[in-house]
Amino acid sequence: HTRIGGQRPVKVDVRVLSATSRTLSDEIAAGRFREDLYYRLNVVPVRIPPLRERREDIPEIRVMLSSAPSRAAPVSLIRDDVHERMRAEILTCTLKPGSLVQENDLALRYGVSKSPVRDAFLRLSQQGLVEVLPRKGYRIKPISVADAAEMYEMRRLLERACIDRAVDQAPDATLAALDAFRNSGRTPDLPSWVAYNRAFHVALARASANQRLARAACDIIEEFDRLTYMSIAAFDKRGLKALVDEHVALIDALQARDKRRARAIAAAHVEEARDRLLDSLSNLPVVP
Repeated sequence: HTRIGGQRPVKVDVRVLSATSRTLSDEIAAGRFREDLYYRLNVVPVRIPPLRERREDIPEIRVMLSSAPSRAAPVSLIRDDVHERMRAEILTCTLKPGSLVQENDLALRYGVSKSPVRDAFLRLSQQGLVEVLPRKGYRIKPISVADAAEMYEMRRLLERACIDRAVDQAPDATLAALDAFRNSGRTPDLPSWVAYNRAFHVALARASANQRLARAACDIIEEFDRLTYMSIAAFDKRGLKALVDEHVALIDALQARDKRRARAIAAAHVEEARDRLLDSLSNLPVVP
């Protein structure tokens, strides 16, 4: 052929292989495939009999499938797994606050392509854990003392409002459902405990029965995982049990519809968490 704008012919050797599950003779009869192409092309009809015509093969196929190695995980599962691994490393400060990270490095580390790593970075940036630096990569968001103080203040105000609404208006069944959190947090595994803690405070916010209030409270709660992890990192099993006991005391106050006691428990819970965090920040990269 001759290139566009060119003068000399260029020799090419191209072979195109294609396949279709359609019957080309039927397609020709229907006018959807050119008959001359059928004869000009090297068409090789292959008929694979359906399984209903060869039932004797079913036992062998079953053995083959049962012994075959498992297929690769669906892309969605790979993406979720990479996101959870990266998130856990940020929460535990394995990925240090303020450090620069690249897609290539983490893709090699996790044994995946760059695509799920890039998706994880975008999700983590939406969760306030990562900053996107155009043409430079990504930075694990530093921990700001001032920002942490504001977050604890917001949480204290929003949880107080949620408690007031829950005590005044939540159905008995909604408050009774909080019983699920009386024992589920009694685990020494810190990531599991952080997830339990988040679920408890989200349930508390939703008990307010005010969608906008609950959404605002949930948004701030979702940002708290790293701060929560840091504030309890030095805890042993007894320390975590004491925090669950505080949750249980708050559940008791809510179910008794004792607003004053519920407010006091929640406020003390938040203040103690803030103080633990400030103590833990002394050895970590922070900004004022």
